[in-house]
Amino acid sequence: MSNSRLSASVATLLLSRAAQSPDKVVIRSDQGNITYGEIEERSRVIANNLSAAGVRRGDSVATLLQETHQVVPVWFACARSGFVEVPLSGELKGDLLAEAVNGAGCSVMVISGNSEAVQQLGTMEKRLPPISDFADLECARSTNQFSDSPLELDEVSLILYTSGTTGRSKGVRLTDRMTLRLAWSVIDNAGLTSDDILLTVFPLHHIAARFVSVVAAMLIDSEVVVRERFSASRFWEVCADHGVTAIHYLGTLPMMLWNQPNLPENEQSSVRVAYGAGMPEEIEEGFSKRFDLEIFELYGSTEQGVVAMSRRGASKLGTCGRPVADVDLEIHDPEGNQCLPTEVGEIVVRNSEPGIFFDGYHGMPEATIEAWRDLWFRTGDSGFLDKDGYLVFTGRLTDSIRRRGENVSAWEVERVLAEYEGVVEVAVFGVPSDIGEEEVMAVVVGEQLDLQELWRFAADKLPKFAVPRYMRVQDQLPKTPTGRVQKHQLTGIDGETREWITQSNQ
Repeated sequence: MSNSRLSASVATLLLSRAAQSPDKVVIRSDQGNITYGEIEERSRVIANNLSAAGVRRGDSVATLLQETHQVVPVWFACARSGFVEVPLSGELKGDLLAEAVNGAGCSVMVISGNSEAVQQLGTMEKRLPPISDFADLECARSTNQFSDSPLELDEVSLILYTSGTTGRSKGVRLTDRMTLRLAWSVIDNAGLTSDDILLTVFPLHHIAARFVSVVAAMLIDSEVVVRERFSASRFWEVCADHGVTAIHYLGTLPMMLWNQPNLPENEQSSVRVAYGAGMPEEIEEGFSKRFDLEIFELYGSTEQGVVAMSRRGASKLGTCGRPVADVDLEIHDPEGNQCLPTEVGEIVVRNSEPGIFFDGYHGMPEATIEAWRDLWFRTGDSGFLDKDGYLVFTGRLTDSIRRRGENVSAWEVERVLAEYEGVVEVAVFGVPSDIGEEEVMAVVVGEQLDLQELWRFAADKLPKFAVPRYMRVQDQLPKTPTGRVQKHQLTGIDGETREWITQSNQ
């Protein structure tokens, strides 16, 4: 990637676009259209008022905002002032909320709306920094003379919390060089241009929605549709209404769309490109043909951005593409030795260009050092490189099950169960077996599910050792504030909630 494309900050990008095209719409949200000029003007007022309240360059600002028309001006107010933004999920509660805010050293919180987090702030004032309401920041007029002072490209501008199924959430320290490089990586590999209209259905406190959707649209001087409420049944209608040509997907979104009825014959999708992570291999080819679009699967993380991605002329079904040019990627065994092609091990990566990865975990030097053991970042994910150098993701190393002498990938079992009609979400994990090792258990969310039929469906698609012995239906799955399933809260088995046990698979 050309260094010249990483020479200006996110704030500078906004100011440049606003000066050139103040009336150009860049974001279409549930609250209406937003122009560059509106973002510039509103962010300037908010930045001025935060400065008047005592926030200084380099200070951290926690944000609990749900609506796009609030998130965006506060985001750019922080960017142009040199404040370090800490975007938080509205689902954070109690200790988790206090730990996130105080762990990032925030000097102020900006809030709005009526989320669960906001509702409980009155009982937590002694544990939190001063709180500013969005409405006050946008309406108040300070007499301070505000001057833009964005952070340098390699200074930390953002702290995003990321978490797994267990353990404390980590604040990932990100710079503008890292986040802009992420956006450009997706633009280049997916072939996005100024003719495209992008769409995201993911929250703006996540790295993907911000940088592979909003900032990507700004970089190519295009537009992005931000939907705060996802509807699988209306997804393609929304795309048609807005002329969307490029969609970003994650997790269960592809399967949810796949399970919807076919579009009417007289309706054609405007979408030509889908890019993201989590497209199941078994539907990838059919998904591409059915919706007449090109799929660009990628592999990455909050800490590294994109490290492998499919691209035109270099794409293979069931893979995440090849490693991108500015990253070294290897597969290592538990002893740290490089694996042979097709041999499964841990995916490890390191940057070949300075500053394009994260700046460590905030306030957690031991975790940072452990993650970078042997000068390779340990992703905690398993996979392999095939004979042509394409990366195949096989699951989480910490999310596998040992059963009857076989290793079972929970991710693979989940992917199969998610194909079954009526299954909305699924979590698979190991529970103690009365004959040693573990049994496979699945907790599913859905309506009118016949567990015997679901088990037969799984038995038809999975090796015998991977078919769940235990199954249970729940209304919802417990999740972290960043949306990951907390499997450790699902593992209990008691007499009253005894799950259906498969008789033929004991």
